[in-house]
This record gives sequence, structure tokens and C-alpha cells, in this order.
Amino acid sequence: MPKFHHIRRLCAYLLTIAAILLSTATAYAAITEGENGRRVALVIGNSVYKTLPSLPNPANDVEEVATTLRAAGFDVTIGVNVDRIGLEDTVRRFLRSTSNAEAGLIYYSGHGIQVGGQNFLVPVDATLETPYDVETQTMPLDLILNHLKQNSRVQLIFLDACRNNPFNAQKFWMAEKLEPVGATRGLARIDSDLGSLIAFSTEPGQVALDGTGALSPYSESFIKRASEPNKEIRQVLTDVRRDVIAMTNGKQVPWENSSLMDSFYFIPAPPPPSVEAMQQVSVPEGAAATKLTIAPPHDETGSALLVTLNQLPQTGKLSFDGKPVEQGAKMPAAALTALTYDSSGVNAGTVGLIGYTVSDPYGQATQGVVAITVSADAGAKLAQLEQQKQVRLADADAYLKALPRDVDTTIGVGPVEAGLPDVPASATEMTFKVAALPDKGTLRAGDRVIGLGHVLEAADIPALSYEPGIGTETQPLALTLQAANDDLPPATITFKPTLDACDTAAAAPLDLQGVTAGKLPNEIDPDEALPACTDAIKAYPKVARFVYQLGRAQLANRDTKTAFATIKKAMDAGHVRAIEQLASLYIVGASVPANPAKANEIVQAGAKKNDPYALYAYGKSLFYGRGIKADTQQGLKLMLQSADLGHTFAMNELGYIFLNGVNVPADPERGIRFYEAGLERNDIYSMNNLALVYRFGKAVPQDLNKALELFTKAAEGGQPYAPTNLGRMYRDGIGVVADKSAAIKWLEMGAERGDYWGALDRARLAKDEVADPESTAIAARYFALATAVNMPRTGDPKNQALAGLKSLPTAAKKKAEASFVAELSAQEQKALPKSKSLDDRLVKLAKATWVKRNPRYDLF
Repeated sequence: MPKFHHIRRLCAYLLTIAAILLSTATAYAAITEGENGRRVALVIGNSVYKTLPSLPNPANDVEEVATTLRAAGFDVTIGVNVDRIGLEDTVRRFLRSTSNAEAGLIYYSGHGIQVGGQNFLVPVDATLETPYDVETQTMPLDLILNHLKQNSRVQLIFLDACRNNPFNAQKFWMAEKLEPVGATRGLARIDSDLGSLIAFSTEPGQVALDGTGALSPYSESFIKRASEPNKEIRQVLTDVRRDVIAMTNGKQVPWENSSLMDSFYFIPAPPPPSVEAMQQVSVPEGAAATKLTIAPPHDETGSALLVTLNQLPQTGKLSFDGKPVEQGAKMPAAALTALTYDSSGVNAGTVGLIGYTVSDPYGQATQGVVAITVSADAGAKLAQLEQQKQVRLADADAYLKALPRDVDTTIGVGPVEAGLPDVPASATEMTFKVAALPDKGTLRAGDRVIGLGHVLEAADIPALSYEPGIGTETQPLALTLQAANDDLPPATITFKPTLDACDTAAAAPLDLQGVTAGKLPNEIDPDEALPACTDAIKAYPKVARFVYQLGRAQLANRDTKTAFATIKKAMDAGHVRAIEQLASLYIVGASVPANPAKANEIVQAGAKKNDPYALYAYGKSLFYGRGIKADTQQGLKLMLQSADLGHTFAMNELGYIFLNGVNVPADPERGIRFYEAGLERNDIYSMNNLALVYRFGKAVPQDLNKALELFTKAAEGGQPYAPTNLGRMYRDGIGVVADKSAAIKWLEMGAERGDYWGALDRARLAKDEVADPESTAIAARYFALATAVNMPRTGDPKNQALAGLKSLPTAAKKKAEASFVAELSAQEQKALPKSKSLDDRLVKLAKATWVKRNPRYDLF
């Protein structure tokens, strides 16, 4: 047959192959559009309950579920057998990871309860024995789901929590109402918003079964079906329902409610197998068995590929493993490189064709062609190719050995380029397999998310980036690369997640867009935080968190005017935590006129975005009608949501409201429960509040030893009012032997922290001493300080301290003035506003010297 005829046939064949490849690639783009975004999951399993009946399977369930989801590309936050505080911490870590996620998923297995049409997750330390327990012992699912809806495009909720109700109490407080537990003892139906899917392990109101195996029937089926490739989620759940019905003999029927707008695949189909469409190889004339140098196909996910030989050469003999190969034979993809060709009796110049199809487990196929040319000088060419291969292997080996071993990656700034060098030109045809992968965070090659077993082209290596998970700063993570088709030692790259210095120095507590636990305002060192956050903004100008944290550093540096502008810039750039911070500056009138109405207008937006501080601040304004029309019911609900997220300010406010019956019927036991919840979180205000309860025996038997213990612990933690309460106990000999020197120590500590009553009581103690100039001057100092820190709206509306100051002789005031002046520089004295009187000057001096001593502004 003429040579040109073979070439014409080959060209026609290749055109056909090209058309097939084009149509396949187009179909893939349509199927998987939107599937490569970041995925985050919260997986919680509670089995070992302390007082409620334990459940055999949830802890096992979620470990397996977490593994399945990681394989599907989810960054998983997992909690196993978590108590209420552990649940709170786990949920906050998850919420921090959700920002701009493509898909957010919640999988909960354990006890759940519905009250008032709402569903609550039950931690392992819950008792649920009294009507007060749900609001302090459980976590409302809606709180997590609502945040997820605001921060991800797709929400997937799986609840294997419909166990039988073991709770003793049948009514629980929900804000202002005492609500009954759902009569059906299961969970309540949840209607999904656009982009959401809610799946229950059984029908709403019914009870799920634990099963007899290591996993619950629902989790066992979910793990199996979600692991099946290229299966849309609604088909997954249909299969799960069929499985569970069969496993439980029809006693349990899974249910879901979906309003998804797009298809979703746990394991989406990757691009079709990559095949070099046309390969040409030469074999020596008259050779008995020449190994063909065929480039193997590969799949970017590393899936096992199957080759079907559709066409064989018309001359010569094709063999595999010493045996002839027939048309239609099927073999592993790696076998292509082991095919041999016997050219005995075949004339030089003859061209034979191998046509083959490569199929992957997803039903996708790609075709390739190998043209075998019998040549008289093929032996020399083969030797040359072998030499080139050895050079390629040597270069690839040297490259793998020279890769960086440690790569620092900053947490919370998006993908960080690994900065790996280009593959040598001689080895660019090689591919590399991901043999080990971090199970936290996301590895990418360009825009493509990389998973375990994925195959990387040479061009992918320098494009690798890693986005570490939040909370992984102490967890180095390894990526191992090995040459996909050659026996070379692998290379392991260790990613070392680190916090930016700005996060270390100035992160805010309870910041759901933050990356770490944070610092209170008084704990910020401006000398450290200001340069760190300035550098962070230069390095990451699009990360609004750093702008907000720079504002916090400026506040700590007392540059309030600049801080106001910085924090507003952060708010405008989308940092939610900055909203309440800006509102708080309007409340106190820092660098702007005090404007409660403006503050409420601003902070309302933060409450809608579930910021714990904003929920508390706006809820408190609504509850008391401060700067806004009162709405006690809504205000109460918002503060309860803030408490659910762990904000102890809200817990203490709620405790005060219920203990004293403020705008609601008094319920001391309910109030004490909130104080106790704060105490469990080591909150110094809760310590002081509970100490007052024991000090005066309000709703509990008086316990002066307990009061003294809690007051002392709170004072040692920096609480501003506890020292005054201790000072009064020592002054009056209540629960302790009267001790004037101890009373003075504690009252002066309270005054120094800015407690009006501590300063007032210290002044009165000095005034009541023997009338000598020294004690009277001390009284003047503390009456002036009390007046300076008094806040009539929430402090002493009668301003008894000012009256006490006016009653003192001028000589004592002059002596106090001199002691104040000695603490200030000439420039600081000059900066003081003019005074109308000696009393007014003393108050200004007291305030200036107190501010100079750097009081803890965060404590008020």
C-alpha cells in the first residue's frame, strides 16, 4: 500500500479524534461549572453523653463522614463528643472558615431536640432537666445555618439526630416564652432557602435508628453513596433513602427538602483522560520484539484507566507480556508502555496503526493513535531515545531532591503561592503524582483544586498554591510528589501555616472573619501592632481584616481620630466586626459627637450578619430603648443569639435582666444560669455577678466564703468592680475580720480601674479618718477621680463624689492639685482645657493622670 495512503487515513482518523475530544471537553465544562470553588464542612458527632443516654454510633459516623468529605475536597472542621463550650469553639472555628465558600456543609450526628419549631444540637454535658437548660446547654441549628447562608453559595445540611427524646423537662424557655418540646419527639421540618438542601435521616417528627453495626444506617449509606463518582446529590440522597429503607425494613425513611439552583457533585467527574492524540514510534526492521515507546495516558485525579485496542497494525505482531494481542483487547493504561512489536518480515518504510480508547471510572473516554514506522535505522533512534530518557530521569531526580522542604503559608489571606521552581526543560514531559496531601486547607494548581492521587503536569508544579485552614498554625502539613511513571524517590514539601504578625498582635475576640482567638483592647501593644498591621495591609491590600486590626492598634495607641477613619474603611470594605466597633465610638463620643441613634443605625447591619458583639449591642439598645424605639422581645432574642455564640457580655446582661426582672418577670434561677454559663468561660464579670448573688443571698442561700472566693478571683483577673466589693467586705467585716488596710488596698485598686464607687468609698474612708492634711488631700484626690470617671447615665446620677469634693477645704484641694501636677509633664499640663474653678481643675487633672496610667478601657 502506498505510503501517502497511510498518511491520508491517519489524518482522517485524527480529525475524527479531534472532533470527539472537542465535544467531550465542552460537555465537561457545562457539567462541572462552579464545582471547583472552596468547600467547607462542619462535622459533629456526639456519642458519650454524661447524663443523657449514650448513643453507640455518632462518634464513629462522623469520623468516617469527615474522611469521605475530605476526599470530596471539603475543608473539614470536626468535633467529636463535644461539651457546650467545645461545641461553641468548634462552631466558631467553622464559621471563620466559611467566608466566600462555594459550598458549606453541616453534618450532625447525636441527640437533637426541637422546641418551639426550632432544632437544637445537644452537647455531651447537657442535662435538659429544667426549663432553663436549652438556652444555656444547647446550640440552635438556625444560628449556624443563617451564617452559612450569608457566606456560601450552596448550603447542605445533614441531620442524623432524630433519636428518641430522653429529656426529663417537657417545656423550655425560648426568649420570652415557655415552649413545649415537639410532641413527635423528632426534629422539626426546616424549609430550605434558595441554594440550600436540608436532609434528615428520617422524616420530620419521626425517630431515627442507631442500627446494629458500627455506623448508623443513614451514615453508612451516606458514606457509601457520597463516595460514588459523578453522582448528583439528589441522586445520592435517593439512593441513600432506598438503602436505609432496606436496612431498617421500612422503619426509617430519610427525607430532604431542596431548593438547589445548580447540580452538585461530591465527587465530580474530572476532565476526560489525557491522551497524546497522535504518537509516532520507530522500530528496527526485522526485530523480534521491540518495546514500543508509547507515552501513557493519565487522568488528573489519578484514577485507574482502562485501554481498549480498537485497531491493530495490519502487518507485524503486537504482543503484551509475551502473548499476542487481539483487536478489542482491554488492559490497564500502564500496559501501553509494555507493548512490543515484532517486525519480522515487515519491509522498511511500512507504517502500522494502533487505535485505542482510554476510559475512566466516570464513563468518559478519549481516543489515541500510535503510528509504528518500520525503519532500517530505528535501532540508533531507540538508543537515542533511551539516552534522552536517562537524562530526563536524572534531571527529574535532581529536581525533586532540590525542591524546597519548608514553605511558610500565611493563614487567612487566600491561596499562598508555594514558589516551587520550574521543572527542567528536559523533564517537562513528565508527570507527577500527589502521593500524600495535607488534610487541612486547600491545595491548588492555578484555579484547579488538587486532591490525593491527582496527577500534575510539569507546568502545574510552579503554579501550586496552598490555602491553610484556620486554626492550623501549630500543624505543619506535608505534600509528597513522586514521578507518576518512573521509579524515582519522592519529594515531600512541608507547608508551615503561620499567623500574620498583625493577627498575633491585634486580632479581635469572637471575630467570625478572624483567624485566631484575639486580644482584648488592653492587651494590644501598639508598638508591636501598628507596624505589623501596616505591613500586613501593604502585603495583602484586599484583606479587610488587617485594616480593622490596624484600627484597633490605633485605638490602643490613643489615636482615636485616625482609628475612627481606619475602622470605617474596614467596615466599608466588608469586615463585619468593624461595624460594632465603629458604633461603639458613636456611643461614647470618641472623636465624634456621641450619637446613640447613629450607633444603632450602624450596628444593626452587624447584627444582621450575626456578629456576636453587634447582636449584643443592638439587642441591648432595643431591649432598653436606648437611642431607638424599644422592642423588648426582639432585643431579648438578639442577646440570646449573642450568648449562643459565646459572648459573655450577653450572658451577664441576660443574667441581670432575669435576676432583677428588668422589663420581664423576675426569674432569679434563670438569671443565675446565665451567670454560671459565663463563669464556665472564666468571665470575670460573671464571677463578680455570682459573688454578689452569694454575698446578699439573692435566690440562693447566703455564702460569704463563696462570695469572697469569686470576688478575689474576679479582682485578680482585672474586673473593675470586684476590688470595691472586696474592699467593702474588709471595711465592714462581712465574712472576714475587719481590716482597714486591706479595705484601702482593694478600694484603691477598684478606683484605679475606673470604678466610680471604689473611688468614692476610698475618698469617704480618707475623709472619715483623723482630720489631718494628708488624709484630707487623699480624700480630695479620690473624690476628684470618682467625679472624673462617673457616667451619670449608668453610674451615679446624684454625683455624690462632686458634692464630697466641694465640701473639702481649699488647702486639701491645693495639696491634691500639686500631687496630680507632679504626674504630668509641662506639655501635658498645657494641653488641659481651661478650668472654671479649682474643683473643675481637680477633676480634669484626675482624669488626665488616670488616662496616662493606661486604664483598661475594655472593661467598661
